[in-house]
Amino acid sequence: MSTQSQPREPQSEQEVVQRFSAMRQEVSALYQKVSELDADLQEHDLVIKAIGGMESKRKCFRLVGGVLVERTVGEVLPAVTTNKQGITGIKEQLQKQFELKQNELKAFQEKYKISVRGEEPGQGQQASKAAEGSANKGAIQGVLA
Repeated sequence: MSTQSQPREPQSEQEVVQRFSAMRQEVSALYQKVSELDADLQEHDLVIKAIGGMESKRKCFRLVGGVLVERTVGEVLPAVTTNKQGITGIKEQLQKQFELKQNELKAFQEKYKISVRGEEPGQGQQASKAAEGSANKGAIQGVLA
């Protein structure tokens, strides 16, 4: 027996709108988190490329919890690579959740014949996929070498 029970069917139009709005907010929050993790992955890639060819004894600086710490490239590179792998795993999980919630939202919208003002049918999904492919340009670096 699962700990989560299925939400009951909305009884009034107001309940349908409230549930739809809550579902949209949840999808939006997941999308924002996936985008944030994607930007973090790009930063990690940049750092790995920048310090990957350097000798391991070279001094570099890493921002840890708001504090700039002096380390060597040999210490920092494995840590950044490990962090990148962890972020990749979390991003993949969140991406699956995002797609699942987006499909639930679409099914809910079709079931109750909900249309959003200013949005043509299918437009919302196309916009989110287009935004998914775009990258955040203003990245902050966490390692100096």
